[in-house]
Amino acid sequence: MLVGIPFLQVFDRMGYGGLVISTGGDVLAMNDHARRIFQNLFCLSRSEVEVDVLNGLGRGIVKRLLGQGQPRVQLDGESWILVERADQRPLIMNAVPVPPTGDDGPRSILLLIDLDATPALNCGALKQIFGLTPSEAKLAILMAQGATLAEAAALQGLRVATVRAQLRSIFTKTQTHRQAELVMLVSRLSSLP
Repeated sequence: MLVGIPFLQVFDRMGYGGLVISTGGDVLAMNDHARRIFQNLFCLSRSEVEVDVLNGLGRGIVKRLLGQGQPRVQLDGESWILVERADQRPLIMNAVPVPPTGDDGPRSILLLIDLDATPALNCGALKQIFGLTPSEAKLAILMAQGATLAEAAALQGLRVATVRAQLRSIFTKTQTHRQAELVMLVSRLSSLP
């Protein structure tokens, strides 16, 4: 397995794009979120993105992306690049070197953070880790996606009082006290398979 692939899989679950890039700038692999970012940013079809990467033209796509980048932002001593997008929040990029292992040469992983993307929220993990019922797990995910109690009740065909009681049970089981805490907890679980 190519060094960096497990990172790309975790990034995908978290809603981040990721590419494994050789020292020569060739794109060796990319995850689904990166594919979608390139499709949307450059108006490409999925097959066009895949063909470009497979035919060694991925370097050109990355150069186009970097060409749209704003001056670097320094965060905790690291350089991050912002790509402004019309009618969307900016795309944030950072390259992280991956040390060589075995026969693989040095590589970098280009992390693409799309501030408009949402991570895949993990209903199964909520049920298994915290013992939530299926309806409680669904409610926790709706809350993490920004639904109000009234919206969550309507989406599930329940009364607001029922949803409020479920939310109290969720708070107890997850040891959280506020919706903001619950949202953060549910978001953290997105990296799990």
